[in-house]
Amino acid sequence: MEFVYSTENPEAEVAFASFPAMHSVFEMVITGISEERAKAVTRTVCSMVSEIEKKLDRHNPDSFFARLDSSSGDGSAIVDEEVFSVLQFCEVFRENTSGYFDIAALSRNAVRPAYSLCPSDRSVTLSGKGIFLDAGGFGKGYALDRVRHMLISEGITDALLNFGDSSVLALGRHPFGDCWQVEPKTGGHIFRLRDSALSLSGPKPDGSAHIVNPADGSLVQSQELAAVEGRSAFVCEVLSTALYAAPGNMRAAILASFEGYSHTAIKQDLKKWIEENL
Repeated sequence: MEFVYSTENPEAEVAFASFPAMHSVFEMVITGISEERAKAVTRTVCSMVSEIEKKLDRHNPDSFFARLDSSSGDGSAIVDEEVFSVLQFCEVFRENTSGYFDIAALSRNAVRPAYSLCPSDRSVTLSGKGIFLDAGGFGKGYALDRVRHMLISEGITDALLNFGDSSVLALGRHPFGDCWQVEPKTGGHIFRLRDSALSLSGPKPDGSAHIVNPADGSLVQSQELAAVEGRSAFVCEVLSTALYAAPGNMRAAILASFEGYSHTAIKQDLKKWIEENL
């Protein structure tokens, strides 16, 4: 973990921390906080994100998602209350996005719903063999929402969180502005965030496709970023994934089901950006 504290500007002490998580990097800037307190908060955040990763990462054999995937539709797996709630939300989101957000998009089995939930014992049963559940489309946003609640409970009012350059959450404002200004690495748009989140979905930095279209199992080939801004980082992640995969004529209808969220399509000159940066 990296931690840097600066008092260079006495009017705005700044703490910066970063650590690897969810096959990416979590970064955090907090202003107006003492060094000792910033270190304590950073340790708590790191521990919280690590615990979430252990639960959701299907590549971790001890995670709930790995246990579900390894069941191959034979029998049920008992999950904790948090994972059970997340799975409930994911099914609601799948239905409200016309299926374009689907944590079972990587499955060989097209049966939907991909799983059933039993509230009495918090058990989850896959709908058949060949179903795989993957939290990659929402895990970072979910973790950011959890961290935000913790920071607020600690009385922190101004912070910027960046998870893998694809999910961002802003608390309050920059010490010398009225918001936090955020721009995608590839450019194209500047977002002014204040007590809001931003999620970006699109091709990898090298331009290669990696997001699966749940409708037909193909990789989405669009070179346009789908950016969604709103209150919850979790919901922003859901919507940016869904809107990137959905046909253009369906996006407005999907977005209409989520009050308070906005979508921006950002055209990318990826060839130029790759030549300049990679």
